[in-house]
Amino acid sequence: MNDSEANTTHPCPIDDDYKNLLYTVIYIIVFLSGLLFNGAAVYVFCKVRRKKGISTICLLNLAAADLLFILFLPLRISYYHKNGSWIFGDFLCRVTTFSFFYSMYCSIFFLACLSIFRYLSVVHQRAIKVKTAIKVCAGVWIFTGLSTIPFLLSGIIVRENVTRCFEPSLLSAWKRVMYMNYYALVVGFTLPFLAILVCNGLIIRHIVIMPMEKKTIQKQVTMIALILLVCCVCFLPYHIQRTVHLHYLVHHPDICTLHGVLQKTVVITLCLAVLNTCFDPLLYVFIGHGYKSWLLYLCRPKKATNGKISSTDSSGVNQAMVEEVPMDENGQRSSNDNELNNGTLIC
Repeated sequence: MNDSEANTTHPCPIDDDYKNLLYTVIYIIVFLSGLLFNGAAVYVFCKVRRKKGISTICLLNLAAADLLFILFLPLRISYYHKNGSWIFGDFLCRVTTFSFFYSMYCSIFFLACLSIFRYLSVVHQRAIKVKTAIKVCAGVWIFTGLSTIPFLLSGIIVRENVTRCFEPSLLSAWKRVMYMNYYALVVGFTLPFLAILVCNGLIIRHIVIMPMEKKTIQKQVTMIALILLVCCVCFLPYHIQRTVHLHYLVHHPDICTLHGVLQKTVVITLCLAVLNTCFDPLLYVFIGHGYKSWLLYLCRPKKATNGKISSTDSSGVNQAMVEEVPMDENGQRSSNDNELNNGTLIC
C-alpha cells in the first residue's frame, strides 16, 4: 500500500445502519445490569467485607474495570440511538474509545491474576500477601493504561455530513489500528489467556488427585467454568474476528462482499465482548466472600420496624459472611486466624 492509497477512504460502501438498534438495546441492558451488580460488588468488597482476601482484591479491581466502561456507556447509547451521530465533541470521543479497551484488557489481566493466585494457593499452598496482590493489581492498571494510550488517537470524523465516532475511514487509520491490534492481541489477550488456561488446567488436575469435599470441588469447578466462559465467549471471538477483519480491510480493501459479511460479524462479537460486564457478577456470587450473602440479605423481607435492622437480621448476615471463610487445599476450614490479621490469605 503506497502513501496515496493510504490517504484515501475505504473503497467499499459502508452500510451498517442495522447495528444502531442492536447496539442501543445491548448497551442499555449492559448499562443497567452492569451498573447495579458491579456497583454493588464495589460497595460490598470495600465497605461490607472488612477483611479482604486475594480473591476479593482481584474481584474488586475487576468490578472497578467494568464500571469504568459502564460509566461511558450513556455516550455510546446516545450515539447509536441517534443513528451514528456524535454530539459530545472530539475529546469525549477519544476518551470513550480509550475506556472500552482500557476496561476490557484490565478485565482480562485481572482474570489472569485471579487464576494465577488461586493456582499458587491451591496447588502450591502458598499464602499470598494481600499487599502483594494490591501491588500486582496496581501494576495492571498502570501497564494497561500506558499500553492503551494509542487508542486516544481515534477521534471524530465527518462522513456524509454527519459527525461520527468509533469509525475510522482512511486506509491509513485502519492500518494503524491493525498494528495496534497485533500488540493488543498478543500482549493483552493471548498471553493472559494462556496463563488462565494453564493455571486452571493445573488446578483441575490437582482437584482430581487430591481428596476434597464435594462442596469444595463444586466451588472450584464453578469458578474455573465461569472464568473460561467469560474468556471463551466474550473475548476470544472478538479478538479472532477483529484480527481477520482488520487484515482484510488493510490488505484486501476491494473485496466488498467479504467486508459486508465481516461488518455484520463484528457487531455480534462486539456485543459479546461488552456482555462480560454482565457475566463478571457471576464470579462475585461464587467467589466474592460476602457478595452473595449481601444480595440474599437485601432480598429477604425486613423484620425490623421504623427502618431499623433487627438484631436477628444483623446477626444473620454477619453469620453468613463468617461462613464464607477460605478453604485450604483439603476442603477444610482454615483455622489460622492470624493469617487474616497479618494480611495473608489462602484463596
